[in-house]
Amino acid sequence: MTSVLIIFGSTGGNTELVTDKVAEVLSTKHKVKVQRAEQTKESDLSKYKYIIFASSTYGQGLLQEHMLKFMYYLKSLKGKKCAVIGLGDPKYNIEYVVESAKLLENSIKEKDGELLTTALRIVKSPVPHLNTSVKIWATKLSKLIK
Repeated sequence: MTSVLIIFGSTGGNTELVTDKVAEVLSTKHKVKVQRAEQTKESDLSKYKYIIFASSTYGQGLLQEHMLKFMYYLKSLKGKKCAVIGLGDPKYNIEYVVESAKLLENSIKEKDGELLTTALRIVKSPVPHLNTSVKIWATKLSKLIK
């Protein structure tokens, strides 16, 4: 069984809800650990080849505060295969609605990580999407993890 680490930053709980659903789908074929960004150290990543980063978007296109801090201090993702989950709400700014996905993808590339697939992007509440687009995305991702 391949091990996968999901690191998330969530303030209101929506990102955590999505990561729990992704973990549920992935855990049928893989060993999955879900961890909050504020409880994660860079050394935790050494045990995993596959890492999923998930964050909500705040204000003018900012990552959730704990994910922002984690990604800022993260030095390298060399040899890591990564995926991204970004959430957003147009009530903040329609121009930056799911900017977290773009920011995480750019950070992964800058730190020499490899993106496995396009990001899962969710606008507004994720609840209606849990058994549709979230499950479909996670199922496709599962097939890319070897």
